[in-house]
Amino acid sequence: MRIPKFAEKPKHEPWKWLNLWLNDAELEGETEPTAMALSTIDKQGVPRTRFVLCKGVNEDGIRFFTNLNSAKGNEISDIPVSSIAFHWPKMNRQVRVQGNLVRVSDLEADEYFHSRNKLSKIGAWASKQSQPLDSRETLLKAVSEFSDKYQTEVPRPPHWTGFRLIPDYWEFWQGHDGRLHDRWVVRPADDAWLSWRLYP
Repeated sequence: MRIPKFAEKPKHEPWKWLNLWLNDAELEGETEPTAMALSTIDKQGVPRTRFVLCKGVNEDGIRFFTNLNSAKGNEISDIPVSSIAFHWPKMNRQVRVQGNLVRVSDLEADEYFHSRNKLSKIGAWASKQSQPLDSRETLLKAVSEFSDKYQTEVPRPPHWTGFRLIPDYWEFWQGHDGRLHDRWVVRPADDAWLSWRLYP
């Protein structure tokens, strides 16, 4: 998409804008304000979408965590690009972002992993994410075994880490009556951001 001549500096840097809307969503009582649809592409070029939780937005990008052996982990390894979308129905708002994906540092992954509750930590060891499971009892047995193994400190599994989406396109959407919605695009240009409206 070409940047139109009437593009101008956005009212907020896009990452600050998203944080403002995330805060509004929490105050509004949205069920999962940080939930975002994450789309990846497999080796055959087939898109796959699932919801994950956003775990931080700053000038460096948008962060989430996953199992590297999961379907999305493998797809990101092969084709490290993504499109994400937030939707807050109570506020009639959406945000779309796309860009490249990079792994977070081990230190960053460790810090977030150790902030999780113990069962979530154990689950990261017990779940062979995206692999066939013969019964729930098999999963619960693995949880019990890892709980016995890690009775105090639970280390971060080597196959569990985070990614950061480095955006090259943002779109903020505010719904209005008659489908006369507001849509704003924000794109990088040199060392700044430029924004313009789209027809709804």
